[in-house]
Amino acid sequence: MSRETSVGTGKPYGLERVCRVLEFPRSTVYAQEARESANGVALHPQRRGPKPNLPDADLLAAIRADLEASPFIGEGHRKVWARLRILRGIRVSRTQDR
Repeated sequence: MSRETSVGTGKPYGLERVCRVLEFPRSTVYAQEARESANGVALHPQRRGPKPNLPDADLLAAIRADLEASPFIGEGHRKVWARLRILRGIRVSRTQDR
């Protein structure tokens, strides 16, 4: 909108002036531009943060093996996380990233 030139004068007008004349809020223009740029699909969606040392399938197998080796029932995530980290050297996040 701000890069358009006037047909009558041949001059470009800024976004502020155009929005003021049309009585249109600039925030709506910026929000529309943000929505259009956010609609693009990433070619290779990736996880945020550092890359894990193990694939998810291997990590799940290690968690299940740890739970089966434990003599207790109903182990919590903190104990599993600690045993994976200390006994097996597998460093993972304690929380599930979404």
